[in-house]
Order: sequence, then structure tokens, then C-alpha cells
Amino acid sequence: MKLTLGQSAKHAKRAKGTLSKALNSGQISAEKDEKGRWQIDPSELQRWMDANPLLNSRENQDTTPLRTPENTSKNSALSVEIKLLREQMEKLEAMGDRERQLLLNQIEDLKIEAERRSREHMQTLAVLTDQRERNAEPRKRGFWARFTR
Repeated sequence: MKLTLGQSAKHAKRAKGTLSKALNSGQISAEKDEKGRWQIDPSELQRWMDANPLLNSRENQDTTPLRTPENTSKNSALSVEIKLLREQMEKLEAMGDRERQLLLNQIEDLKIEAERRSREHMQTLAVLTDQRERNAEPRKRGFWARFTR
């Protein structure tokens, strides 16, 4: 039984485009059916897969030990340095948080002060306006004051 391009791609765990390029370049031999679809023989696909292994598959990777040999003096020095750097980062972050909070408090205090001054300014303007209006009114003279003058 022959495989279609999509089935072959799934079987080979490759993209259909990769297989299509291989078919067009002649790396894989296959034939087309009456509808123009590729029909690939599984043995031909396996031959191509053996010739073109996946780069990142587990079978194709070098066998490396699970543990790397320890260079204790370098590793311990690096781990101490990493620990110190992390502590410094934590201190800097805490300092930045404190400064941020202080600035937020200052901003809030300045807003309150600006609102207070604005209220005082409005009260002062109201007082000045009231005084001007009172001075602009003619002063009423009493009954006896009209006779004496």
C-alpha cells in the first residue's frame, strides 16, 4: 500500500513541504495517481529518512552523560557569585520599591497641598470680591444725618 504526501509526512515526522521538495528534486522516487496526488512507497520513504535523519531527534544526538563532570572549585566559585548577585538584585529591587513608594507618597502629598492652596485661593478671591461689592454700594444716611448736612 502506497502513502499519500500527507501520510508520508506524518510517518516521517516531517513537513509536507520538505517531502514535496525532496520529491521535486528527485531525492524520493514516487508516482502520481490519476488525480495528480503523490503515491509514495513506504520503503522508498524509509530509504530517504535513513539518508536524511532529523537533526534534533533523540536517536541522532550524541550520547552525552546525564551528569556533567564536576569542576568543584570553578562551580562552587560560580555558585557563590550567583548567590551574591541574586542577593544584590533583591536588595536593589527592594530599594527601588521603597523609592517608588516614597515618590508615590510625595505625589499624593503634593496633590493634597495643591488642592488646599486652590481652596484658599478661591476663598481669598471670594473675600476680595465681597469687599469690593460692599464698598461700591452707596452708604445709606440715617434720618438725622440728612437734616444736619
